[in-house]
Amino acid sequence: MTPQVDASTPAPENFPLPPGRSGLPLLGETLEFLRSSRAFSERRQRQYGPVFRTHVLGSPTVFLTGPEAMQWIFAGEGKYLKNRWSPGVRRLLGARCLSLLEGEEHLERRRLLAPHFSYATMRGFVPVIESLVTRHFERWAALPGELTLWPAMRELAFEIALTLIFGQDAVDVPFLMHHFQRWTAGLFVPAPVNLPWTTFGKALASKKAMIDYLDKVVAERQARTEQPPDLLGSLLQRREDGEPPLSRETIVDELQLLLFAGHDTTVTATSNLVLLLARHPEVLQRGREAVAHLEGPLTLDGLRATPYLVQLLHEGMRVIPPIGGAFRVTTRDVVYNGYRIPQGWAVPVSIRTAHAGSSWPEPDRFDPDRFSPERAEQRKQGAFIPFGGGPRICLGQHFAMVEMSVMLALLLKHYTWELVPGQDLSYILVPFPKPRSGIQLRFRRLG
Repeated sequence: MTPQVDASTPAPENFPLPPGRSGLPLLGETLEFLRSSRAFSERRQRQYGPVFRTHVLGSPTVFLTGPEAMQWIFAGEGKYLKNRWSPGVRRLLGARCLSLLEGEEHLERRRLLAPHFSYATMRGFVPVIESLVTRHFERWAALPGELTLWPAMRELAFEIALTLIFGQDAVDVPFLMHHFQRWTAGLFVPAPVNLPWTTFGKALASKKAMIDYLDKVVAERQARTEQPPDLLGSLLQRREDGEPPLSRETIVDELQLLLFAGHDTTVTATSNLVLLLARHPEVLQRGREAVAHLEGPLTLDGLRATPYLVQLLHEGMRVIPPIGGAFRVTTRDVVYNGYRIPQGWAVPVSIRTAHAGSSWPEPDRFDPDRFSPERAEQRKQGAFIPFGGGPRICLGQHFAMVEMSVMLALLLKHYTWELVPGQDLSYILVPFPKPRSGIQLRFRRLG
C-alpha cells in the first residue's frame, strides 16, 4: 500500500491518531524503549502495524516504519518537521553550531563547510590519513600483550579529526582528548544535572576548558594575514556574499561539533567492523584478496577501484549502525498514511529499525554481497541510511568513508587480529553501540 504522504491534507483533525498506548504517567514506555529500541519497535509493529504511537523520553511519539516512511521524514525537514535535541545536548553542543541551526541559516552554514568534505578535497588528504593510521597501527602491533580496540581507535580518529580541522598547526592533543571525552560523556545522559560531581556537570566544565583553549587558537589564527587550506581557515574566511566571517563564538561552537561528528561515529563503525570480520573469517579472507592489488601509497582512485571495501563498510554499518537514530518534531498537524500526527509530537528517524527491516532478507546475517553492484537495484531508497538523509544528511559522510576505507585497506593488507577469549562482547547501545569489553584483541603485523 502506498502511504498517504500529502502534508497539506485538509482538516488533519478529521483523521484518527495512530494506534498505540501511552504507558505509565510521565514515564510512558521509556524504560522498555531504552532497553532495546529495535525490539520495542518490532513488538509494536506486530501489534499495531507500521505506524503506531507511544510516549517515550518525555514526549508523545509516533513511529513510522519502512523505507517510504524514512523518505517522508527526510522530505519534511523545514516543511512539517524540524530537528529535535534534548536540552542537555543543546547546552553542550552550543546554540550556534550546524546541528542546531534551522532553515536558511542551516543551509548557509552547510554551504560554507561543504567544500572541505568533498571527494576532491579528500583526494589530497588520503596521504595524511595513511601516515597517521600507519603510525598508530604499528604502535598497536608492537604492544607485547593485548590491545583494547575502542580507546585505541578513539585516539586515532581524534588525531585525524584534529588534523583535518587545524592542518599543520600544533595543538595540545592530550589536553583536548581528555576534555573531549568528558564532554561527550555528558551529551546523552538521561538526567542532565549540573553539579560538579555529575557526568553532566563534568561535561560542562570540560566544555568550558575546550572553549577557552579553542578560543585562543582561533584568536591566533585571526591575526594571520593568510589562512591555510583547512577547516578552521574556511570558517575564518570572508564569505562570498561579502558578509563578514563568522563570529569567534560561533566558530568555536562549530569546532566542537566537528570534533564530535568526525570522531565517535567513525570509531563505532570501524571498531564494530573489526569485530564482525574476526567473527567471519571467510569474509575477512575475501577482504584481504580484494586489497591485494593495492601497492605503494594509497590513493583515492585506488580505494575507489576496490569496491569490496565499500561493501564491507556499508554492511558493517547496516548490521550495527553507528547511530541508532535521531528525533524530529512536527511543526504543525500533519497526516501520514491516514493518521493524524499532532503538532509538537516526536517522530523518530529509526536507523536501527530501517537497517533490520523486511527490506533486507535475513537482516541479522553479515553479508557484504548485499551491497554488490549486481544487487544495487534490489536496494530500496530509505532502507540504508547510516548518514541520515534530506537536508540534514551527514556533511562529513565522504570524509568518513575515505577515512574508514584507508583504515580498512591497511588493516586487511598488513595486519592480523583475533579476539581474546572470555571477554564480554554484549552491547551497550546508548549512545553508540559498543561491546562492554571494548573489543580486546591480539593484534599483530602480517608476516
